[in-house]
Amino acid sequence: MSNIVLKLGGHVLFGEKPDTTLMKQYVSMLRETYDGGRWVVVVGGGEPARKHIEAARQLGLDEASCDEAAIRITRVNAFLFARALGEMAFQRIPEAVDEIRLLADMGRIVVVGGLQPGQSTMAVSVLAGSVVGAERIVVATDVDGIYSEDPKKNKAAQLIRRMRFDELAELAQRVSQRAGEYQIVDMVGLAMVLRTRIPLYYVNGRDIAAVRDAVLGRKAGTVVSD
Repeated sequence: MSNIVLKLGGHVLFGEKPDTTLMKQYVSMLRETYDGGRWVVVVGGGEPARKHIEAARQLGLDEASCDEAAIRITRVNAFLFARALGEMAFQRIPEAVDEIRLLADMGRIVVVGGLQPGQSTMAVSVLAGSVVGAERIVVATDVDGIYSEDPKKNKAAQLIRRMRFDELAELAQRVSQRAGEYQIVDMVGLAMVLRTRIPLYYVNGRDIAAVRDAVLGRKAGTVVSD
């Protein structure tokens, strides 16, 4: 049995509206690949979370409240995904690391959203990976992997197939940290990645075959490891 974390970027499944067709494809893929190990799926907030953060700021709420609004959206998204997985997943959405630890040993997939303000779902993914002893964290994004720069702005950007953790840190420092722009990993998530050094498999989350290969440890658009 394997221990895996799958991070589903919210923008992959939850744009202007939930992509139920793609979600069903994920359900089928997980039914084929889940081996009864300690698996965690971390679901992001996507466009709905961004809109709620903007609304909270316009209302003059503090940043912690903005984060809390986004976390609630991620948990709704996680609820939908867990329901779609049915009996293969726990229907209880954890709100703390200890809950992930407890549920992960019970033979079902754990689906989680955000946990606390100031902590991205990438950070949650690394925390979950540490708790379950993950062999890899599969990061499903809206591009094929990690590029030398934003591939949506520069068609000459090069896909980097393999990176070391220190190279990831160097590249992350050079690209934008603004919400909605090309972001490989946020600074909080990066600090945790550098501490745990769990291999990262970056793939295009809209390519189910690529996600399946990464989940099985075969290949990925970009692999980050020591």
